[in-house]
Amino acid sequence: MNILLTAVGKRVQLIKHLKKTSNVFGTDISMLAPAACFVDGFYIVPKCSEKNYVNELIKICKKESIDMLIPLYEREFELLCEYREEFEKVNTILLLSNKNVIKVCNDKWETYKFFNENEIKTPKSFSIKEKPYDVRFPLIIKPRDGMGSSSVFKIYDNNDLNFFASKVHNPIIQQYVEGTEYTIDVLCDLNSKIISIVPRQRIEVRAGEVTKSKTVKDKKIIDKTFELCTKLKGIGPLTIQCIKDKFDNIYFIEINPRFGGGVPLTFESGADYGKFFNFMKAGKKIEYEIGDFKELTMLRYDEAVYR
Repeated sequence: MNILLTAVGKRVQLIKHLKKTSNVFGTDISMLAPAACFVDGFYIVPKCSEKNYVNELIKICKKESIDMLIPLYEREFELLCEYREEFEKVNTILLLSNKNVIKVCNDKWETYKFFNENEIKTPKSFSIKEKPYDVRFPLIIKPRDGMGSSSVFKIYDNNDLNFFASKVHNPIIQQYVEGTEYTIDVLCDLNSKIISIVPRQRIEVRAGEVTKSKTVKDKKIIDKTFELCTKLKGIGPLTIQCIKDKFDNIYFIEINPRFGGGVPLTFESGADYGKFFNFMKAGKKIEYEIGDFKELTMLRYDEAVYR
């Protein structure tokens, strides 16, 4: 099986896992992407905002007989959804949720609305213009269309609120919830059936990416995530964030329709995504493995490539 990953950047561990079962090709806008040294074939492509980006991907898929395209960069998701049929014409599966799901995930306000409409517990959120009179600090402010931890701030009073509201583009404000943070790696098949759910406790984070984490068999988180994903109807990888407070309440805060940076821990814990992808490509029946993983701790460190 041949897999193409876009915007590979530093996703070396992801590539190493998928190479156990497939040939893995990668793209990026620069040859200086560290992951370029680990793929079976690498291509420099234009930015996704440039006119010929999709055509270049289709050419690569055709040349390398790519069976599955897995995009990693959120800014390209809506664009690629529009060309799903074009990829199918060259026998490439686009492993990505549909456009409606992408819109729910990429806009934090739409995510909040989805949670409320489906009675999924989430921190109260509002815009600057809608600030309630009984607002309680601390709060979290972040861009509606932000990625990772960029421009996410904890605010403690009205002075903070006014200051960061002028600095954060198109902000959404959320009630701060004190508790333990979890990231949940979810994989859905091409018909939106849930294959795997693995919660990871976030122990230490650097620049928005987890550096210390452990997988946990928390039945309540797994069950609540299953309910959420059943209503969302995603395709492929999802990365979901929640907070569990001291009263055992679970508050969902974000959904990302892609691999998270810490997903290698989920692989090492026993979720064999490579096997699942091969089954999807072959049209084989997948035995769903929800909750079937071992508890494991990941401690990350930096490595370098020399060439």
